[in-house]
Amino acid sequence: MDNRERTEKQRVKAERQRQEDIALSKVLYWFGGAVVMEVLLFLTKRYYIDFDTSEWSVNLAYGIGQALKFIPIAALILAVLGFVWCFSRKRQGKGGVLPWAVSSFLLGLAVCSFLVYRFNPSGADLLTYLIPVTAVLALIYYLYQREFFTVALTCTAGIVGLWALFKDGGRGARTYALLVLLGIFLVAVAVLARVLQSRGGVLSIKGKSLEVLPKNANYALLYITCAVIAAALVAALALGAVVTVMVYYAVPVAWLLIMAVYYTVKLM
Repeated sequence: MDNRERTEKQRVKAERQRQEDIALSKVLYWFGGAVVMEVLLFLTKRYYIDFDTSEWSVNLAYGIGQALKFIPIAALILAVLGFVWCFSRKRQGKGGVLPWAVSSFLLGLAVCSFLVYRFNPSGADLLTYLIPVTAVLALIYYLYQREFFTVALTCTAGIVGLWALFKDGGRGARTYALLVLLGIFLVAVAVLARVLQSRGGVLSIKGKSLEVLPKNANYALLYITCAVIAAALVAALALGAVVTVMVYYAVPVAWLLIMAVYYTVKLM
């Protein structure tokens, strides 16, 4: 091996290490943001949703409720401004993960505060699980294959749909609207997978080629995932409490665990 080949291998290794360090820092930001959000959620549940009848607690809960009217709007405006600044820095060739992390946190704060204000206990209960799940999805996105991230995101969407369907026997218009959106999402994932499969995992956007999935991606697993989630939702909608609720949840969870093992082995 001559010096040129040795130098090239060292350069490739250093670049790979740099990319891994960036991915790890992004994952840490996501988990740090999730911890902060969970603490804020805990405090909100303690002093806004589960407050006692003392005068101090009632006044504090009222103050938090008034603040929640404005926090989603303010956080969303700041998040948009933050992302505009981040894209401006990117065009100037400036990097940095922190500005993107702060902007993403503000966007998450806007969504979470809106859900708590709009749905109160139900929104808080959902966020208790959804926040750590989002952090795990971020870990999968940065450290695993893109196709596994698609599988995990699809399974998570299915679990949220099941939760909405069985929450307090929810069969209202909002629940059915969510199920319709989930159906559209599943169809969109399947159609996108078919398009990517026909194009070798590459999409053409404004004349530029963007590799979304690798050429050796297992598209059959994406189709099966969509079918499994759709079947679980249809069965839950048709049968309801005829079958134990946990059986419906077990289907996407079991499939996700199987996929986790498969893609972990594939990553090695």
